[in-house]
Amino acid sequence: MARYFKDIWIGITTIIAGMAVTMRHILFERAITVQYPHEKLQMYPRARARLINTVEDCECCYKCQRICPVNIFFIKGVRADKDEDLGMLPTGKPKLMHILRFDIDFSKCLYCGLCVDVCETKSLHWESPQEDSVYTLEELYKKFAVMSEEEKKRLLEKEAAKKAARAAAGTKPGGKAVPRRENKAGEEGEA
Repeated sequence: MARYFKDIWIGITTIIAGMAVTMRHILFERAITVQYPHEKLQMYPRARARLINTVEDCECCYKCQRICPVNIFFIKGVRADKDEDLGMLPTGKPKLMHILRFDIDFSKCLYCGLCVDVCETKSLHWESPQEDSVYTLEELYKKFAVMSEEEKKRLLEKEAAKKAARAAAGTKPGGKAVPRRENKAGEEGEA
């Protein structure tokens, strides 16, 4: 019988101790729950939430594409003419390439940050959005190039004409002549 009343006493004291802890948190401490649609948590500055490319600052060096372990970058660039002024890069160098395509497939991204580390102009950077959820895989494929289709077509035709002219003249893209050598049969061919 004494054990019965002792168990009741222990039950009551533990309930009072637990309620004291709960009341202390409710009455005297700041709530840690965020009322989500109305309040949003501030993300940490180094959070790897979403990869963004500022195309205006990109020099189209393909370093991000080469270093990516899962090949999420799809980049196409065309060299500008010598008389074209595309502006300056954040590094202080002149911009030399037109960016026709800069797409990122986030469905394969590992969020490793290698591409951000290798980017000299810091055009690739992390942004910390609160909501970055999507419902289809197509929404994970982001296009960052802002050039119109007509402009892309014009630049590609211009590049093809340059390549054809270089091939007809027998020069490499740097303007050097392609050396000719004779093969064993005595016929000429490219070196």
